[in-house]
Amino acid sequence: MSHCVPRLARLGRRAFALLALVPLLALPRVAAAQGGTLAGTVTDSAKVPLPGAQVTVVGTRFAGTSGVDGRYRIVGIPAGSYTVRVQRLGTAARNVPNVTITAGGEARLDVTLSVTALQLGGYVVSASRRIEKITDAPATVTRIDAEQIKYSVGNSFVAALKEVKGVDFFQTGIAAAGINARGFNSAFNNRMLQMEDGRIAVLPENGLPVGVFTTIPKIDIAGVEVLVGPGAALYGPDASNGVVTLQSKDPRQYRGLTMELSAGTNNSRLARFMEDSPGAVSMTDFQIRYAGVKGKLGYKVTGEVLQGYDWRNTNNYAAVAPRTIPSPELGADWFTSYRRAGGALVYYFDNGARLEYQGGASVSNGVGVTSAGRNQLRDWGYWNQQLRFTSDHWFAQAYATRSLSGQTFALNGFSTNRLSPRFAALSDDSVKKLSGFPADGRLYAAEVQYNRTLPGLFNTRVIAGGQLRRDVVSSKRVWLEDAITGDDLSLQQMGVYAQTETPLNGTTKLVLGARYDNPEFYDPQLSPKAAILVSPDENSTFRLTFNRAFKSPTILQTSFYFRDFSPGVGVFGNRDGITVRNATGAVVRTLDPVVPEVNNTFELGYKGVVDDKLFLDIAGYVARYESFLSPLVVVANPFGGAAATFASNTRTGTKYTNAAGADQIALTYFNLGKATLSGIDAGLRYLVSPRVTFSGTMSMMRLDSIIPKPGDPPEATALNSPTFKATAGLDMRDGPWGTFGGFTFRHFKDYQFLSGVHNGRIPGFAGLDFNIGRRISSTTVLNVQFQNTFVCTSGTTTPPVFLNAALPAAHAKGWGCGFGRRHIELLNMPAIGSMVFVGLRVDR
Repeated sequence: MSHCVPRLARLGRRAFALLALVPLLALPRVAAAQGGTLAGTVTDSAKVPLPGAQVTVVGTRFAGTSGVDGRYRIVGIPAGSYTVRVQRLGTAARNVPNVTITAGGEARLDVTLSVTALQLGGYVVSASRRIEKITDAPATVTRIDAEQIKYSVGNSFVAALKEVKGVDFFQTGIAAAGINARGFNSAFNNRMLQMEDGRIAVLPENGLPVGVFTTIPKIDIAGVEVLVGPGAALYGPDASNGVVTLQSKDPRQYRGLTMELSAGTNNSRLARFMEDSPGAVSMTDFQIRYAGVKGKLGYKVTGEVLQGYDWRNTNNYAAVAPRTIPSPELGADWFTSYRRAGGALVYYFDNGARLEYQGGASVSNGVGVTSAGRNQLRDWGYWNQQLRFTSDHWFAQAYATRSLSGQTFALNGFSTNRLSPRFAALSDDSVKKLSGFPADGRLYAAEVQYNRTLPGLFNTRVIAGGQLRRDVVSSKRVWLEDAITGDDLSLQQMGVYAQTETPLNGTTKLVLGARYDNPEFYDPQLSPKAAILVSPDENSTFRLTFNRAFKSPTILQTSFYFRDFSPGVGVFGNRDGITVRNATGAVVRTLDPVVPEVNNTFELGYKGVVDDKLFLDIAGYVARYESFLSPLVVVANPFGGAAATFASNTRTGTKYTNAAGADQIALTYFNLGKATLSGIDAGLRYLVSPRVTFSGTMSMMRLDSIIPKPGDPPEATALNSPTFKATAGLDMRDGPWGTFGGFTFRHFKDYQFLSGVHNGRIPGFAGLDFNIGRRISSTTVLNVQFQNTFVCTSGTTTPPVFLNAALPAAHAKGWGCGFGRRHIELLNMPAIGSMVFVGLRVDR
């Protein structure tokens, strides 16, 4: 009977969390009937809906924000005659006097705003899971809208993230790049959660963001938002350091045909016989989108084909007996390709609600970094299907995603296995299969969310919801625990969340929120959130916030079981704890099972527009990490002679060996100690003229303290991020003869990087990108983009004899500058240089 008590306690906590939401949803709606309603649509001069416009009933606490379709609705306004103010950042405000509100009635007010070519601020969604002015968002958020993305060249939205404040951006190829925020980056980084149209976009088999595997082509992106800092109170596990949200275009708002053809060169194309061919076209990309509306039904189809030869380098791995020299990397194919296709059907209701079905698929090829070396991606497939309903008060969705690794294999594993006498008789294809990472990751999820403004409760706005998620993962019985159990891995988790926003007076707002998550393998987690926002005027806000986030260990960290990862090396998850013994059998170290990492962050910030010309966003933060998760670390080495150590599963006592029962070096994950991190993220955007905007960002970060646990490896003290970075840029639109252009300067300070086998200093970087283009006609745009045109680096880093955490790369200090100068932004990935892209876009 006693074994039932913990289960009953967990069920009781779950029931309590669900019941706690009931009063919020059941608060009497009759309060809204005590007053009247103001509703309407905000559009520009071309009658295009304007989201994120603030509609304020002057002299009251009643206000609303227009949605994606430009519609707004404000309820519970006391009867009377008012002046209504409508404003969107970067536009001139409009005051509409003598708007009459009657008790129980609805007044309609449609407003047209004049929109400039360039805007200072705008609206965001990700901070509060609803549309709001960026100055009102209780977090550090950057939004890149469709217009900004339109003037970029290439296949990916990622290049636009170079100027996002607070973000570490690192480019690794013609189309590949990564981001991180607020420290503790790694070669296999999953600290930032990716969302796409409200669905979780991660690979269930490893916890990584979908990234370049996305099914959404660039021309179908309506906006990208980057929330920096903890976001677990609304988004749940994995939103420890931030959230990246992609929003695709609505068929009714973005109608017609769009095509974009781009081509580029990186001056290092691989010819058919693996020879350099400088100056040749190394990348081509074609994207197409068509959308329309028939009656109440909207539809769209999208597609993309990209292919190119990427930058390249060759790594070395450990020697394989009887060889005594390092094993060179074999089998790397630097031909990169992405293919994407998608579509959607949307039914529009008369009351503004919408029901949407969408689906998409992608297939990718290339080279990707891992903690142990690199993977050769071969026909990696990803698809998603989603059904979602949206109305003024309700949001509901159900979706499924699937990730299939194709013929992907580990380059480090193939290189060492190919040279091992054990596999000498096998063909290359057989050794690649032996070194493969077969994976089938399926994610099933559903969510319901409700929101309402409660006039009878100080005009409090309530958002509440619940999520269910189930992951089913198979490694085809090769490298996860299904290799020994014979069953697919299954993980289920449930979360409920709520957030309230209460105007305390005309200038102050209180935001309270919390999320309760009940994962299958860990204790329930509570992620609270609190913020005080003070707005001295309608375009500026000071904020003080607290957020608590936790990050669950991934399936890799709990259920890895790859006994022959490479000759003499095995990788094992740590769900049950690991015991390390010496040759005599004495215990020398015990590792507890991995548990969720915790991040408590306090933030003080200001966002505002000054004189309709300058937008400022600055935030200082202190983040306290507890039990943060390690990268892949060697914990036992049976080949260490007198110092030999051996690892076993603490719960079962099973010794970790290879399939034949021979000893292996054991790598695993575990929780490290505590760390305190502080920093400042700042950004500005200055409207030089209606056509020219200057922007800049700056971030400083400091590791204030770190308290490792006894026996923690050097990785426990590795910040793995630059302590200073900055950007500056100029953007010009609607210039003479339809021209446009701009430049971006990017700089980051050198820093030490230690993750898995990667150990060394990444040199400081300063580089210049610029673009220039012309609107050839009302439907056609030509754009030329130059990346890494002029580059300075603070030194050079030379890889070690072979990749090993104990062998740091050699680093030589000394600034050097030049046009097209090659540089690295991630250890043991290719040095990249100048790239030129030409794009032709047609919108009809």
